[in-house]
Amino acid sequence: MEPRTPSITCRPDRLDTMTDFIRFHTTLSLVTLVLAPSLFAQATPRSTAARDSGRVRLDTAAILSSARPEIEAANAAWLPGLRQHDAKSIAAPYADSGLFIAANGTVTRGRDEVARMYEARFPRLRPIRAGGIVQDGLTVLAPRRIVEWGRGWLDLEPEREGSPPVRSGGSYVTIWERQADGHWRIVRNMAF
Repeated sequence: MEPRTPSITCRPDRLDTMTDFIRFHTTLSLVTLVLAPSLFAQATPRSTAARDSGRVRLDTAAILSSARPEIEAANAAWLPGLRQHDAKSIAAPYADSGLFIAANGTVTRGRDEVARMYEARFPRLRPIRAGGIVQDGLTVLAPRRIVEWGRGWLDLEPEREGSPPVRSGGSYVTIWERQADGHWRIVRNMAF
């Protein structure tokens, strides 16, 4: 009798699950790489006095309530900004030195450069039928730092009449930081 070799089959009904699994773990790995230095710095006492004084509890509810209006306004302005080709309104929530990290790894530094990046994309952008941002979470990292994560999506006009709209989008992780002027600004925005 010949030995049997196991066969491996790819089941199309499980492909979305595997894709989601890979996407989740890729996102988790990138978030860990970005947040680990920040979290480590917060956990490392800077002096003996800091070690002896114990930790101060953050009022996370107050921190989130102070940031939420600006975060929600920025998320609400994204789709109208794309539809109206208004790069300045899309880039307005960024800090002067904020980074946009595209899914392909391209890094754009600064509010003005982020606006120029969007300006360069507008000529290639087909008309938008629908879109939005779905915030999956928001949490406090430090008294002046918050992380937000979720998904952004667009339904674009198809290239040919009668074809279905083209869905574009992906996951994001955004680090918000309270600036000296009291406003919350994007210091890191990563699209996946």
